[in-house]
Amino acid sequence: MTIKKESLGIDIGNVIINHRLTDKEDKTLHEERYSTIPAAEGMFDAIKKLNDNKFQGNIFLISKCTPWAQEKILAWLKDNNFYTKTGVKPENVFFCRERHEKDKICSDNNVSCFVDDRLEVLSHMVNTVPHLFLYQPDQAEIDEFKQFLSKVTKVESWSAIVEKIKTASEN
Repeated sequence: MTIKKESLGIDIGNVIINHRLTDKEDKTLHEERYSTIPAAEGMFDAIKKLNDNKFQGNIFLISKCTPWAQEKILAWLKDNNFYTKTGVKPENVFFCRERHEKDKICSDNNVSCFVDDRLEVLSHMVNTVPHLFLYQPDQAEIDEFKQFLSKVTKVESWSAIVEKIKTASEN
């Protein structure tokens, strides 16, 4: 019998790159200065700790975005030294065009824990990913997909994610 290694999947927008406080109308920010958008607080240290202590290279970034945004995200990751700071491998970054497609990427990579800010995305994974973490969600979206709330663990910080993942794997 082969024992599968656990792996972690992480969304990018509002989980790694914090768009929440940016001015949505600031076109130059998104066109010319995308790499200056701040990282989520505590994210670099938390992912490094999770990579070193638990997932040993089995961390995957999985983002739903347009081809234009994909280019910007890849530049942000490079410009912010994401790979060096976290130990995540560049080949472990995946993009899809529809939210539900994240589930297949998780399945293909044996993802056992997934962090996303959208309950809708996590709703597609309730039968395939054992440990789902909802990071700083939007209340309107929670209201829309509330039937799935009992299947996820709500977290408000990266330090909470580290603790909850540690606890989840002990159960």
